[in-house]
Amino acid sequence: MPRAARGAAGVKSMEVGLKLLRPLIEAGRPLNLKVLAGAAGFAAPKAHRYLVSFINAGLIEKDPDTGRYGFGALAFELGLSALGLLDYNKLARKTLAELEREAGQSACLVVWCNQGPTVAAVESNPLHGSVFVAMRIGSVLPMLRSASGRIFLAFLPAEAISAVLATERKATRMSTAEVDGIIKETRRRGYSTSKDATIPGITAISAPVFDHDGRLVYALTCFGPTASLDPATKRHVLHVLQTKAGDLSARLGFHAQREAG
Repeated sequence: MPRAARGAAGVKSMEVGLKLLRPLIEAGRPLNLKVLAGAAGFAAPKAHRYLVSFINAGLIEKDPDTGRYGFGALAFELGLSALGLLDYNKLARKTLAELEREAGQSACLVVWCNQGPTVAAVESNPLHGSVFVAMRIGSVLPMLRSASGRIFLAFLPAEAISAVLATERKATRMSTAEVDGIIKETRRRGYSTSKDATIPGITAISAPVFDHDGRLVYALTCFGPTASLDPATKRHVLHVLQTKAGDLSARLGFHAQREAG
């Protein structure tokens, strides 16, 4: 429960009825009464009563041809208004600070600029000392060799990265098959790793953050001394990283199930 609501009296029937909205959000399409009620854990007659009220308020609409329930005009207005109020950078920086604290590793937020993957914010772990001076805001990372860069390689449209990719391929002499292999593996795993890409002795792990349109907006990255990232520590860091990246994506309106469908 949100902190502001603890101990405060609310309208219980409203809290109960709003549970019907979650299945619609996750499905991303209209649902019939039986499916919608079952997903929310309601008996059909009880769900129907709430839906009638939501229809009257403009929150839900019922298709007269199919009988399925979907979001109404008010829901779309609320969604657009919420998106307009989102401060992407504020949410991302908050997530970055949480990531550093919970993973116990330094972390950075990387965005795509004309020159390539660019560090937008850094949270240095106190235990790492001054070894990360080279990881500064504004640093441009290699796309083919860095963990953050491989996220953009795998999840940005080909036309957005073509110029940078051509330059790096020429410099590294990496074949098309090798590049395709990196893309395929990063997409399969949903994250990327690198060792000694930007700083000797440093390992990095990066995960993608998507917005409501399914577009990649950030690479969220943890990095630390390779010697300190034993298998158990690395698993913990990866778990925290993927959880934080997924949570931030959800806050930005991304729904993985809908995109996969």
